[in-house]
Amino acid sequence: MRTTNMTTVRKHSALRTENRADARKIRNLTVELSREEYDLGMPLLDTAVAGVILGFKPSDREMRTQAQRCWEILKPQLNQHLLSEDETVLPWAEGAGGLSAEVANRIRKSHREMRGLIGKLVGVSFEEDPDRVVSVAGRALCALAVKLDDLIDSEEMRLLPALRRMLFA
Repeated sequence: MRTTNMTTVRKHSALRTENRADARKIRNLTVELSREEYDLGMPLLDTAVAGVILGFKPSDREMRTQAQRCWEILKPQLNQHLLSEDETVLPWAEGAGGLSAEVANRIRKSHREMRGLIGKLVGVSFEEDPDRVVSVAGRALCALAVKLDDLIDSEEMRLLPALRRMLFA
């Protein structure tokens, strides 16, 4: 009988330790996501401006340079952001019951749309590609900046507060 109780106690202790580790990981990701979003303000504006101008005037050399610079800044942050949320944050929040399936599905849909726009930008050189390629990529870049700004606003209003409530409850 004692062995069974000790085994049960060990299982409960291991589960608590695992839950604390998960919560710590999510807490760190939440802080990181908040910081990333704050840092994206000006680059998003610059990205949208460069993209919209290139959509109509792809020969603008200054905007081509700005678009290339903005895309190089956004690309790694987008990859990390989407990966962190889709593979870690959303499954954890849903599993813990702090995020409705509707909200999680809305976020995933938005992420799919962003990945579609990112797909139009992969391999594009704003500085070297022909005008017709840059024009299409510019419109995609502008749409991506707007979509990302909308997603950030949505997450700041819904996802991050829900995660904080779950973590600090």
